[in-house]
Amino acid sequence: SDRRFFVGGNWKMNGDKATIDGLVKMLNDDALDSKFTEVVVAPTSVYLDYTRKNLSANIGVAAQNCYKAAKGAFTGEISPAMVKEMGGDWVILGHSERRHVFGESNELIGEKVKFALEQGLKVIPCIGEQLPEREAN
Repeated sequence: SDRRFFVGGNWKMNGDKATIDGLVKMLNDDALDSKFTEVVVAPTSVYLDYTRKNLSANIGVAAQNCYKAAKGAFTGEISPAMVKEMGGDWVILGHSERRHVFGESNELIGEKVKFALEQGLKVIPCIGEQLPEREAN
């Protein structure tokens, strides 16, 4: 079978180059066998390129978010093409923090997912549950 386990790590708004160096060393030295497990990490967008350049090629790099447009007056946003140019091949979309802290709607998330897929990114979809919801099953 071509199915593999998937292990993803969202670094959220954490890390600096020294921290990333330590994580990258650990992952490069001890990563799971890519034949059986796909490993993807999601640094903050400012460290996408740095992480990709230092991480083993068999470990994927994801952006934590991207927008539904290729370019434009969208301060602070990044496009799928920017993610790809920085070495990312994945993006996390629909995360609960994007929904609850930044007010992203299902409609907007759907538009972002559609555009990211059209632009050739692989998407890690999140259903957006908060901790109390998850703990309540």
